[in-house]
Formats: sequence, C-alpha cells, structure tokens
Amino acid sequence: MPFNRPRFVTGRILRNEGRGEIFYRIEATIPEPVRFVPGQFAMVSGWPGNDPLLPRPLAVFRAGGTRGKGKVEFVYKVVGRGTALLSGLHPGETLSITLPLGRGFDLDREGRTYWLVGGGVGFSSVFPAAVVLGRRRAAFEMFLGARTREHLPPREWTPGGKTPGTIHFCTEDGTAGFHGRVTDAVLERLRRLSPESASRMTILACGPREMLREIAAAAAERSVSAQVALENHMACGFGVCWGCVVSLWDGDRTAYRRVCREGPVFDAREVVW
Repeated sequence: MPFNRPRFVTGRILRNEGRGEIFYRIEATIPEPVRFVPGQFAMVSGWPGNDPLLPRPLAVFRAGGTRGKGKVEFVYKVVGRGTALLSGLHPGETLSITLPLGRGFDLDREGRTYWLVGGGVGFSSVFPAAVVLGRRRAAFEMFLGARTREHLPPREWTPGGKTPGTIHFCTEDGTAGFHGRVTDAVLERLRRLSPESASRMTILACGPREMLREIAAAAAERSVSAQVALENHMACGFGVCWGCVVSLWDGDRTAYRRVCREGPVFDAREVVW
C-alpha cells in the first residue's frame, strides 16, 4: 500500500533533465509508492558533503509506482547553491527525500469550478491539482504566467487527458498568449463573473508572493474562495525550527503559523499580506 505520512526514504535518480536551462525535472525510484495531496512537498538533498547543510523544499510534481516500488518526480528552478548542485546530479546517484510534507489543496468540495494559477515554477504545484480535478471531471481552467515564452512550462509537461480544461498562457512580453502578467488575465476574468458564478468559484494559486497577494485581494473583492501555496524558505520541513513562519489573521489579531506544517497551502483570506 502507498504511504501518505511523512517518511524518510533514499531514492535513486532515473533522470534529471534541464529544459532551456530554466526548469529541471528530476525523477527517482523510491522503495515504496507514495500518495500525496497536490500542494504537498518534499525535503530533498543529494549532494556530497554538508555544504549546503540543509535540504531543499520541492513540490511533489508526480508520484506513483506498482508492486511495492515507487517513483517520484520534482520540477525545480536553479535559484541558489542547493538547486544548482541538484541540477548536476546524474542517473544512478542517490537522493535523500522526506515526503509527503505539509498541507495541500482542498479539492473535495463538490460542485465547484476551479481556476488554477501558476506563476513561474508555481505550475509544479497546480499541475498535480489539474490531474486530480481532471480525473473527477471537475470544471477547471489554468492560467500560467511567465516573463517570456521560454519561461513557460514545456507543453509535454502540461496535464492532458480527455478533459484537460482550458489553459491560458500569459507572458509579460507578449511572446505567447495573453500579453501581460498572469494576475492581469485573472483579474480581467474575475471582473466579468456574475455573483452566482463567483459563489461557486475556487482559485488555487502558487507563485511569487506579490502575485498571490494580488490574487487574494481580487478574490476577496468578488467573494471568490482562494487557496494559496506559499514558497517560504524552509530549514527542517517538519515544523520544529519555526524558521518558515507566516503571519495569519486569527480573528482581529494575528498569529504565526508554520508554512511547512500548517501550510504550505492556506486560505488566502487568512494570510496577512
């Protein structure tokens, strides 16, 4: 049976491919299959020695397996020393992985229409949600934003199937799809929603904090439900060190919550932006 509670495993890399030196996709075998909720993540390391000391948090992009053997995939962007070292690993080398961690998206509400919004590498959290919604034949659309065409996810990574939903590509330089920021495309559509449609809508978003802040404000203005996956720096991934806290509203006061434990997915209305 697949495990669904946090566990430390050793993986062996099957592939670690770069796409345009922007995104990398790493796939590894693990001893047992894992079941995850879209939006959950793993703490991953694999470089020799202790520099850097801490593993890196990566959203679980895909997982599966049969006959007691598992596979897991992550998509990442090189942003620092840890991810740079990950990008240099080769098939056959080992990965140290702790997964699944955190709280993912709530996809269990019946009769909802979903908009999935991914900015930059944030698509790695919303693509798994699209797969689940597609299986359930739930109505959804995806909005994917990047600075330019080359920074959009490769089309072969995009969830397919008989009901893949509508995909809106958005580029700030106009080289693909909507000319402008992904937030502009979403806000434009939100303004046209009827109150009845807004009451049945849920937005799932992952990307830069400024993007999430604007999405949260626009959703609140139209009384649209929104869930956001935050991308804070993490140290332990278990909630022990309190190094990834975010401020949330607790009634008329604020309180700190751990992104790695109570998140990374939060109700957008609860976040102190």
